[in-house]
Amino acid sequence: MLMPNHGAPLRAPHRAWPVPHRRWIALALATALPGLAAGQASVRITGKLPASALAAPSSVLAGEGLALRRAGTLGETLDGLPGVAASGFGPQASRPVIRGLDGDRIRLLDNGGASADASSLSADHAVALDPLVVERLEVLRGPAALLYGGNANGGVVNAIDNRIPREALHGLGGRSELRLGGAAQERTAAAMLEAGAGGFNWHADVARRLSDDLHTPAFTPLVDGQAGPITRRVVNSSGASESAAVGGSWADAQGFAGAALDAVRNQYGVVVDPAVRIHMRRERLQLASERRGLSGIFSSVALQASHSRYAHQELEADGAVGTTFRSTGQELRLQASQAPLALAGGMLHGVIGLQHNGLDFSALGTEAFVPNTHNRSQALFTLQALALGGATLQAGLRLE
Repeated sequence: MLMPNHGAPLRAPHRAWPVPHRRWIALALATALPGLAAGQASVRITGKLPASALAAPSSVLAGEGLALRRAGTLGETLDGLPGVAASGFGPQASRPVIRGLDGDRIRLLDNGGASADASSLSADHAVALDPLVVERLEVLRGPAALLYGGNANGGVVNAIDNRIPREALHGLGGRSELRLGGAAQERTAAAMLEAGAGGFNWHADVARRLSDDLHTPAFTPLVDGQAGPITRRVVNSSGASESAAVGGSWADAQGFAGAALDAVRNQYGVVVDPAVRIHMRRERLQLASERRGLSGIFSSVALQASHSRYAHQELEADGAVGTTFRSTGQELRLQASQAPLALAGGMLHGVIGLQHNGLDFSALGTEAFVPNTHNRSQALFTLQALALGGATLQAGLRLE
């Protein structure tokens, strides 16, 4: 279903109307002065940063911090971080809201690549990312957001897993997680196993989530504009989802190259209409490689490609399909980190890259309010940081 926000008139998103030969230029500037805020807290970041510490996120959830905050949706998991809230359309569909911005103004990424789902079109469309299998969540704001899209005014949320191992693994390892309880009687389980030897590494994970209708204090619902019987549950708010993935890579101290294949299935109810349920699925193939410790102008080069297929059907009470949304997305990204360069009494660090995106979208049925689209975009981007003693000046530029 396509639902308007806050009673606003329903309209197609801006990107649904591509204009040939239109170029967009985005520029962002930021200055960081340490010690300006009293009681400034320090955050320890573990794991490898994407391509360059220049793109260090403003907020990070990983390890125990992520385990304690992990919820059923991406929005709920991030809700409460500085500047981050969550949209709510029942317990099954929630997106992050950053500094009051939502929809296409917030870019949701899966390991640095587009998810290609339909969650930005309407509040009742779930994000095709399962927080159960995510090992790290990053929120990027400011100039660093231009690395991933010119329309990411609010920021970027990047969900990172280890499905393509980026470091050489030694021996066998893994983790498992089991969660029970909550107002929806949630039952979730996830398991991950990975190993490596002789430079070859592999990864496998599975996850499943079941939840009943949400239990609440007694309230009187409105049914067709009339007060219904008093109830203690939100009708049609239950859901069931599962995901699985396999991946492998060759890695050494200077870099890695690998691939991964994952699949997500999600079936859930739309609380505004007790008769409608959504069946969603997504398959994604991703390739990634990086080479570090290079000599010359660039210290590292990273290449990433992905192909995603997404579809969801909205089923009526009799089981008939009311509306079907489909999208197929491809992305190719090449990014290089510059070696440090002395400039103007400071040190200049930077990244530069190219990106190509393709998205074919179609909607068919009773609520197909947006047109079929075939979008292709190319972008050249850079992020530069000049460290001058106690201050750092950052600037990002993107031509798309």
